[in-house]
Amino acid sequence: MSLASVHWNKGRKHSEETRRKLSEALKVQRIKVLKGYGVSITLKDNQILLNDGRNPFSEEQDKESWFVSKIPYDKIIISGKGYISTEAIKLLSEKNINVILTDTYGNIISNMNNVMSSYTATTYRIGQYDTFRDPEKVMYLQKQMLRSKLQSQIDFFISLKREELSRGIEQLREYKESISGHIEKRKLLTIEAGCGHIYFGNYAKLINPVYGFVSRHGSGLMMSNRSASDVINALLNYGYAVLSGEIAKFANGLGLDPYFGFYHKMRNSFQSLIYDLIEPYRFLVDYSVFKIQEQGIKKKEYVWTIEGKIVFDSNLIRRFLKLLSAKFDSERLYKPKKGLKRADGLAMCQEITIAKIDIQNLADYCIGKMN
Repeated sequence: MSLASVHWNKGRKHSEETRRKLSEALKVQRIKVLKGYGVSITLKDNQILLNDGRNPFSEEQDKESWFVSKIPYDKIIISGKGYISTEAIKLLSEKNINVILTDTYGNIISNMNNVMSSYTATTYRIGQYDTFRDPEKVMYLQKQMLRSKLQSQIDFFISLKREELSRGIEQLREYKESISGHIEKRKLLTIEAGCGHIYFGNYAKLINPVYGFVSRHGSGLMMSNRSASDVINALLNYGYAVLSGEIAKFANGLGLDPYFGFYHKMRNSFQSLIYDLIEPYRFLVDYSVFKIQEQGIKKKEYVWTIEGKIVFDSNLIRRFLKLLSAKFDSERLYKPKKGLKRADGLAMCQEITIAKIDIQNLADYCIGKMN
């Protein structure tokens, strides 16, 4: 090999490395986290102003200003005390930029996104209500949702190629195969509870014991007094909050009513449809939490409050969201209705795009457009 060839190969490797680092940086930059005291989103001179919380060691605040057409984020997460301009929220919603509000511990309080206002949206919502009142269709959707959730858990465990998960995979498969015929709702709930115990019992085998994770606590979607007391559960809660905000954006964009679900029981101020829809995609969060604990979580990256609750350092949030964004954007084979496909009808699709397609399919099912 010539000296020139060696130099060219080194240059190409450096170029590829630079592109890889830039790509990873862009994945983080798509999510903006505003955390601490004094955070704000306001509008001034037709620009969106983003103010991060005050640093206790400095009087300076991290500030950014963007014209809404140039803003590089698709999600803004606010965790702290501050204020939000209604004009700024209106502009961000119109740009389809999701604003997610969480409490200090990462539990979701609200998500703000655009709601479709059109004849099509009205048609979808009426179809959703009609489907909600049809016991046969509701049972069909309940079985489909649970099957999808179990299959995603099975596929996740298989992808890790860990021998200690083999028995758990078989148990989940047995449960999935039992969802057939005229099964009753009570039986479905029994299956879901049993599978949850099996899944997280096996998930705990993947987690370093130093983090104190033994089981799953809380839903990570609705607000409750049960906050996570270990860093793994806290990260799961935080990730599910981000995921639910993304799913809510798709559902609201179609005009679906987030409070009318088909599987989970309706409660006051609880978006049961969003809870239904995130179930097959929780593994995206589970995978990201598994990967970050593999990398290592430093003790200085989180603290316990006097009540025994977990609060994250900004660096841990950034590292976690980088992994979660990369997982959202990762591709796998899927069978889309449209677009370029292989001979077997499959195409490579991003995970978050598949979620969007599935929600569209649900809306089409509700109006009788899809069997």
